Amino acid sequence: MDFSIDMLSLGNADCNIIWTKAENADFITIIDGGYLKDAKTIIEHYENYIKPHISDNSPILIINTHPHSDHIGGLIDLVHYFKNKIVRFYYNDPTDYIEEAKRNEIKSLNESFLYSNQRVQKLFESLKQSDDLSNVLDQYGISKLSAFSDSVLDHNLFEFVGPSKSFYLEQLGYFTNIDNLKTSGSNIEPESEINEVQEGLNPCVKVDEKNDASAENLTSVLTRFTDSSNRKYLFTADSGVDAFESAESNGYNIKDLYFCQLPHHGSRRNVSTNWISNFNPNQFWVSASGNKKHPRKAVITCIKKNLPDCKTYSTHKTGTIHFNSKSNIFPERNWATAEPL
Repeated sequence: MDFSIDMLSLGNADCNIIWTKAENADFITIIDGGYLKDAKTIIEHYENYIKPHISDNSPILIINTHPHSDHIGGLIDLVHYFKNKIVRFYYNDPTDYIEEAKRNEIKSLNESFLYSNQRVQKLFESLKQSDDLSNVLDQYGISKLSAFSDSVLDHNLFEFVGPSKSFYLEQLGYFTNIDNLKTSGSNIEPESEINEVQEGLNPCVKVDEKNDASAENLTSVLTRFTDSSNRKYLFTADSGVDAFESAESNGYNIKDLYFCQLPHHGSRRNVSTNWISNFNPNQFWVSASGNKKHPRKAVITCIKKNLPDCKTYSTHKTGTIHFNSKSNIFPERNWATAEPL
């Protein structure tokens, strides 16, 4: 198998399109759909660069890594666009694992003047978007398939290396705990003022200061592709250190990659110096808007310090990032060579 990979430039939102050639056939895998407004950009990219070169019946596979707005928002419009060309839709829907009584409690918290806060509002919105996506999948008779590392896939186009179902349910219990939801603010401590000069002197100290990715982000699906040269490509969405360690403890080798997506738009909260070195990729890719947090300069500098031969590319600098795992089997685009950070 070989791949033509696109990380679309959507600011702080994710959509990766992997065009796979395997056994003289074409398969299109779309990981996440950005915000609602991004669906048009994704469809235009597909129509301009992929659709003219594949047959009309080439299968579409879609993976939603987790139901945050910047990952799930555009998927409803993508389902309406592709309709029954979608042969597999992978999605760990939290509403399948939350009892109705608890959902009603979360709804009440969201409507409460006393208890509604950022965490509650975000969770309630995620559950609503999950329901909306499920409804449109039902409209086209498309089944939701689980995306756990212990799910059995009926193809070898890619594999899920995390989360396991048990890890997912553990994290789900954390971020739907009613007593915790009643506390104000976020389950992540606020950032202090970012001093880029100071961080530049001790970048890895800042990266390792506290890896506190939220439980919701830790449920992100980790998807790995392997090309004909046995090079590994890992898409991480908004996952974090606890999830990487869980994948490793379950027997998955996610080290020494050719390509790795920097999780959560390059946030310092989702990686560590150890995992930067463990991934040890030829290149990191990140979808980010280019503000102080995304991608965080401490993360980029720590990568350069520990992996001097690794290049990091960000959509905020290059626009949509494109890579072919093998030349001469995918159409040339004649785009300018991307410049690393």
